[in-house]
Amino acid sequence: MFKSKSNVWVLCDFDGTASVRDVQNMLLDHFLGPGWRKEVQSALVEGKKSSVYMPRIYAGWSATREEMIRVIDEKAELDPYLVDFVKYCRKRRYHLEIVSDGLDIYINHLLGKHQLDFIPYTSNRLVFTDGKARLESPFRSDFCGLCGNCKKQRVLAAREANAQCVVYIGDGISDECPAAISDIVFAKNHLLAYCQEHDLAAIPFEDFSQVIQAFPKALEKYQTTQNRIVRG
Repeated sequence: MFKSKSNVWVLCDFDGTASVRDVQNMLLDHFLGPGWRKEVQSALVEGKKSSVYMPRIYAGWSATREEMIRVIDEKAELDPYLVDFVKYCRKRRYHLEIVSDGLDIYINHLLGKHQLDFIPYTSNRLVFTDGKARLESPFRSDFCGLCGNCKKQRVLAAREANAQCVVYIGDGISDECPAAISDIVFAKNHLLAYCQEHDLAAIPFEDFSQVIQAFPKALEKYQTTQNRIVRG
């Protein structure tokens, strides 16, 4: 068995993973219309990611915090089994945190709304000052600088904390790097296709009820493999 179950780290994406839909995309569609997507595609074609297109998209952002919260309450919701999964992790003393390349405004609001604001998270920040908003990306890395929030850094932090197993759960482009160096991966949508294309082992899922169901067997399988390696 693992020396301590607290040595299992679970890193979970937010948009489209912890939440039912991509909240950031929903907000951008609501306040900007579909035009912002051209900015994203243009950056991706050039081999760039969110650290390039997000500052462009949020330049001159006019929606207030209150307007955004109102839309979040109207249109955003968490995965219906996320609370159960959080309880599952806490009962077993697994370290659980949210890693998002989205925005703090809706992550903080939705977690608080469901009494989950004890879960640590990293994300980009939308800071409102004197009625104006500016984007901050305090977790951008020195590795490549492609993403506003480098999720790979959190996997490396888990290694530094002597985590014996890092579990990654995600669905999108910003999840590619951390998934590639995690021990167990639960994936859907773009991330699942990416893992299949690059021969990375991944467990498909649609919601967190399936993650809860598959988790024990996945952890046991990983543990058995590690024990064989240790025995040589």
